[in-house]
Amino acid sequence: NSRDDALNALFGTTEAIDSDAVVLSAPDIAENGRVVPVSVSSTIDGVETISIIVEENPSPLAASFDLGPGAAADVSTRLKMGKTSNVIAVVKADGKLYTAQKEVKVTIGGCGG
Repeated sequence: NSRDDALNALFGTTEAIDSDAVVLSAPDIAENGRVVPVSVSSTIDGVETISIIVEENPSPLAASFDLGPGAAADVSTRLKMGKTSNVIAVVKADGKLYTAQKEVKVTIGGCGG
């Protein structure tokens, strides 16, 4: 599955823990898949990276942010989504991966669809 492929490519593992400490904010329905606002934040200590995966996109890894020591674990971006898909936030902290996901329905595709 593309989620596992993306996790393996990024982190060399698919071991990830679903966590309430990872907050993924994205619309339930994206009117236009070319511009889908997404934000991710976390209350976990020592966050090193925040990545966003869109399972059904041709290239599932949509964004990855490296955070320096003491940086706030809070990022926002706009993604392209070709069709309805799960959006997955992956937070790496202390060598472990924590995730949250949400399905975003796309009415007009943004990847040429």
